[in-house]
Amino acid sequence: PPAKAAKSPAKPPAKAATKNDAGSIRVETTKIDSVVNLVGEMVITQSILSMIGEDVEGNTGEKLNGAIGELSRNIREIQEAVMSMRMIPVSFVFNRFPRLVRDLAKTLDKKIDLIIEGGETEVDKSMIEKLADPLTHLVRNSLDHGIEPLEKRLAAGKPETGTVVLKAEQRGGNILISIQDDGGGLNRDKILEKALSNGLDVDPKMPDEEVWQLIFAPGFSTADAVTDVSGRGVGMDVVRKNIEAIQGGIDIVSVAGQGSTFTIKLPLTLAIIDGMCVSVGTETYIIPLLNIIESLQPKPEQIKTLANDTMLWSRDQYWPLISLREQMQIDEPGKPIENSIIVLVEIGKKRYGIIVDQLLGKQQVVIKSLERHYKKVDGISGATIMGDGKVAMIIDVDNLMKNEQINQVGLA
Repeated sequence: PPAKAAKSPAKPPAKAATKNDAGSIRVETTKIDSVVNLVGEMVITQSILSMIGEDVEGNTGEKLNGAIGELSRNIREIQEAVMSMRMIPVSFVFNRFPRLVRDLAKTLDKKIDLIIEGGETEVDKSMIEKLADPLTHLVRNSLDHGIEPLEKRLAAGKPETGTVVLKAEQRGGNILISIQDDGGGLNRDKILEKALSNGLDVDPKMPDEEVWQLIFAPGFSTADAVTDVSGRGVGMDVVRKNIEAIQGGIDIVSVAGQGSTFTIKLPLTLAIIDGMCVSVGTETYIIPLLNIIESLQPKPEQIKTLANDTMLWSRDQYWPLISLREQMQIDEPGKPIENSIIVLVEIGKKRYGIIVDQLLGKQQVVIKSLERHYKKVDGISGATIMGDGKVAMIIDVDNLMKNEQINQVGLA
C-alpha cells in the first residue's frame, strides 16, 4: 500500500500580543533627538512671531497675539511630550550597583548593605550615559574610604554592617542623586594637610564646606596606598568635570564619626530651558530661571565695600557681586551700579549677584552647544538664537564666579 504522507508538526498557536507589546514601539534615540531639534526650531520661530506681533496694532494685532499665545502653549505641550520620550528611569544605572557593592565588600572584607531609593526617577537619556562613571567612583569611595573596617565600627559602637544609601528624586526643575554612607566621615585635618603639601592656598580656619571641596582638586588623594578599589590619586576631579559637563553640580555634607553624603544636582533636560533675558550694552545674555532668586535695582545704602570688594546688602546678608560687562570684556561704558540691575543667583551653596544693564523678560530658549566651534569659556554654557535672529550666550551660573572669588570675602 502507498506510504502515508508524514504529518507536518502542528504549529504552536500564535502568541497573543501582550498589552505592553501592543501599547509600545521601539524608537531609535536619533529619531527622538531629531524631533527635539525640530521642537527647538519651533520655539525659535514662535519667538520671531512674538516679536512681529508686538509691532501689529489694532484688532489684527490682538487676534495675532492671541494665536501666538495659543501656539506657544501648544509648542510647550509638544516639547514636554517629546522630552518625556527621552527620559528613562535612573534604575538603568542604579541596577549595576548591588553586584558591585557585594563584590567590593568581599574584596575589602567589610559587611555593607546597599539601599536604593527612587530608582523610578526619570532622567534625560543623554545624562544617564554620562552619570555611570561618576556614580561608580563615588560608590567605590564610600565603600573603600567611607565605611570603616569592622574593628573600628565595633569600637565606635556602630553596627558591624555599614550602610550605603543611593537615592534619586526630582525636586523642582532638578534631579538630585545622593550617595550617603554611615562611615567615619571625611577627615578635615588630613585633607588640609594634603592640600598644603599639594601647594594649594588654604586657610586652616576655612569652613568645612570649603574643606570638602578641596578633594576635587586635580590629583588630590588622601589614600595611604594605591588599591584596585580607589585611591589612585585621580578621580574626584574627573567626577566633578563629568558632572559639570552635563550642567550639574556636586555638594558634600560630612560629619565626623557619622558619615558623608555626596549630592549631585542635575537639570531635568539639557535641550530647552526657561531663561531671563538680560542686556549689557548691545549684547543679550540668558540667565537660567532655575538659578534666579530675585532681581532688583539697588539703593545706594545697599552697596558696601568689604576687603576692597563691592558687596550688596540684601536679604539680611552680604552678596558678592560680579559685573557681566567686565567678565565678558565689553568695552562700552556701563551705568553706575545704583542705576544697574542686580540679578541674585544661587547654585548649590554658591550665592552671588550679577550686575547687568537691563532685564528684557522671560523666554524659553533652545540651548545650542558651542564646543565644536569655539573653545570653552568660563561662565558660558551655550548659546541660543533669539527671535530677532541674534545669538545670545547662556550664562553658566556655577562657573561665572569662581569659588575663590567668593571665598576671598568669606561668604561661600
